[in-house]
Amino acid sequence: MSKLITAERRNKIAELIISNGSIKVGELAKTFAVSTETIRKDLIYLDKQGIIKKSHGGALSSLEVIEKPLEDRNMENYDAKLAIANLALKFIKDHSVIFIDAGSTTLCLAKLLYLKKGLTIITNSVSALNVLSNSDNIVHLSGGQLNNTTMALEGFGATSFLSKIKVDVAFLGSSGFKEHFGPTSIDFSDAEVKRIMIRNSKQNFVLADSKKSRSTAMVEYATWKNIDFLITDDNISDKEIDFLQKNTTVLVVKTKT
Repeated sequence: MSKLITAERRNKIAELIISNGSIKVGELAKTFAVSTETIRKDLIYLDKQGIIKKSHGGALSSLEVIEKPLEDRNMENYDAKLAIANLALKFIKDHSVIFIDAGSTTLCLAKLLYLKKGLTIITNSVSALNVLSNSDNIVHLSGGQLNNTTMALEGFGATSFLSKIKVDVAFLGSSGFKEHFGPTSIDFSDAEVKRIMIRNSKQNFVLADSKKSRSTAMVEYATWKNIDFLITDDNISDKEIDFLQKNTTVLVVKTKT
C-alpha cells in the first residue's frame, strides 16, 4: 500500500512541476504533508525518469529546458490557460487519437499530456512536438511550411497530411472572436488546417481564455454551430456567454477567488 501511495504522490508532484514550471522542496513538503527528505527522494526519482530537473532547493520541469517558442504568450493569462487545459484533459479517453492545434492554450494541454501514456497525438505545432517528444505517446507531426510566429506548420504540406487523418477529438485554438460568429485565425493557411480538423474529428473543442472574447483576427474559420465545445474562463462576460450558448456548449472554468 505504501508503494501505491508513493507512486500517487510522485505523479501529483510531476503534475505540479510541469504545470508551474518549477517549485520549492518546502512547498511540496507542506502540500503533501511529508518530510523534505521524502520530497528530495521523490525528486531524485523523477529526475532519473527525465520528467523534472532537480535544482538546489527545488525542481524545474524538464519541459522548460526544451520549450522556447511562444514564450511571451505562454505567460500571459497563464493560470486561466492552465485551468482550461486541465478541464480539456478530462475529455481525453485512454488510447484515443487526438489533434493538438498550435497556440499557447493548446500548448498547456500538451504539457499535461506529457504525463499520459498510450495516446496517438497528431499535431501541426512544433512547440507541442518539443513538449511531447519524450512522452509515452505516439506523436505524429504534419508537414508544411513553418509559421515562425505561431510555430505552426501550415500550407499544402499540412492540409494534405491532415485531410487523410481521422481523430476522436480535436483541440483547436483561436486568435479571438470579438465581432465574429465563430473562432478566428490570423491567416488563411492556419484557418484551413483548423477547418480540415473540424471535418475530420468526431468531437472538437476550442480552447480560448476570456481575453479572446475581447480580441479578434482576420479569418473566421468556423461558426460556433460547427464547434462542439468552447472552454474558457470566468472573466468572460455573461452577455457573451449567453450569445455563445445559443450556438455551442460553453464550459467555464473558475479562476476568480
